[in-house]
Amino acid sequence: MCGIAGIVGENPSEEELDKMLFTQRHRGPDFTGKFCAKFIALGHNRLSILDLSAAANQPFFSDDKRYVLVLNGEIYNYLELKNELKNYPFKTASDTEVLLAAYIKWGEDCLHKLNGMFSFAIWDTHTNCIFAARDRFGVKPFYYFKKKDKLYFASEIKTLLAGGIPKKTNDKVWANYFVYGSYGMPDETFFEGIHQLPGGHFLKLHKNQLSIKKWYFFEDEIKKYQKKISFNQAKKEYNELLESSIKLRFRADVPIGFNIIGGVDSGCLRIKET
Repeated sequence: MCGIAGIVGENPSEEELDKMLFTQRHRGPDFTGKFCAKFIALGHNRLSILDLSAAANQPFFSDDKRYVLVLNGEIYNYLELKNELKNYPFKTASDTEVLLAAYIKWGEDCLHKLNGMFSFAIWDTHTNCIFAARDRFGVKPFYYFKKKDKLYFASEIKTLLAGGIPKKTNDKVWANYFVYGSYGMPDETFFEGIHQLPGGHFLKLHKNQLSIKKWYFFEDEIKKYQKKISFNQAKKEYNELLESSIKLRFRADVPIGFNIIGGVDSGCLRIKET
């Protein structure tokens, strides 16, 4: 599962970061790491899945130490991307390092190359700018709170509260939920001032200026695949996509287990002997 946390702004409190990481320690029992500097405090709770060595612990630094990454989730196509990044001096077998190398090569456009579920933040030590992104459909969480001079972010709301963010209910969201059964807008939460980065969006913070941009447009992607094919052709393509997605998700350096609960999605799954 893993967990990420961070405080961006001048002289961030390491003590606050420690409290945040302790609160979400259940997300990553294998290792807890942090990086603190004048304008950044980054933390990570690791659940080891790929490359179980200490070299893959986070926060993870680029080879030249310019970029620092914390990642929650998994990049399923990391081996394919690694083949596209042959000139990068890889030192681990982790998807974490592949993600960082992809960002260094392609910048924000790397998001379109990623097949996975993720939320991550990358700190540039040269420009003092942070770039954070969430996967296409928001599978992995990313919550944040912006003060006048600081940005707090984490994988859980209670992690932000542990960092000193005030716990004040957002009455409008609660009212909408009870009356309409709706959670509200994609960036809202049940707490005032605490937002979530919507799925398929990224944010940047530079010189205390926060900008948020949508990078994934579901409707546009669907239009690319609109074509008239027969039922048998559709069935063949569906089975190929399903089998490919399962194989990608079975990449791990630990034993794999999964639940089948009898629903439509579980009913579609089958293990193919190889």
